[in-house]
Amino acid sequence: MSARSLWRGITAQFSTKSLVLIPIAVGINLIGGTLSSTLKLPLFLDMIGTTVIACLSGPWVAALCGLLTNVFLALVANPVYLPYALSSVLCGLVIGYMVKAGLFKRIWGVVLVWLACALVNTVTASLITVFVYGGATGVNGTSVLTAALVVAVKNIVISVLSSSMLENLIDKGITVLIAYVIVRRIPKRFLSQYALDGSEDQADLDDLDDLDEDEDEDEREATGASSRESSARPGKIDGAMESERDPSTGDPADLACERTQRSER
Repeated sequence: MSARSLWRGITAQFSTKSLVLIPIAVGINLIGGTLSSTLKLPLFLDMIGTTVIACLSGPWVAALCGLLTNVFLALVANPVYLPYALSSVLCGLVIGYMVKAGLFKRIWGVVLVWLACALVNTVTASLITVFVYGGATGVNGTSVLTAALVVAVKNIVISVLSSSMLENLIDKGITVLIAYVIVRRIPKRFLSQYALDGSEDQADLDDLDDLDEDEDEDEREATGASSRESSARPGKIDGAMESERDPSTGDPADLACERTQRSER
């Protein structure tokens, strides 16, 4: 694959519909991240929107969403979040390309996405925590676990990696599960409008188009039948009225009685 084709593939993901989704996904991330930071939960919950947009629009849109999320979290919640933008970008790319490979269509694939995301975030976030913040940030409850592990194992790197892995397994498990449920709830017609469909392949979309065409054809046939029936009813009514006006088409008994009365006169 040439650099030009790669660049075209990346830019193709940033459609108008994808650009509209970015602020929505970032908003979802900000709600989860701010809530976790305020409550000092041992979680982040700041990648739900990133995972959903990775399924809909592609890896590079998800990477941008992750970057913007950490920038805004650094502004509104805590500046500590800014260096972790690298983790969010890498996780967005990993999730997006795994979804693009079709792994989000099966439960075992979703599990692989969860584990891969947890591993990538653990390694990158741990390195940032150790070399930028000295082993603890105080943003959430993980710092307490890290301090306890440092006392036990006497190694800051192992302690940070261990606490981060435990945290990410829980956090990314919740994130991927919520994103999976959201994507599965989205109608197929909506999914088919995006550059990357995270739940259905092209064959499924073709089947959907065929189904829509069949439904439209059935609807047209039903409309035509109703029109024909409506146009036939006035003729029947007119015929009935003519029968009432025309003595020759009346009841034979009535006609015989009428002839008898005329002969008597």
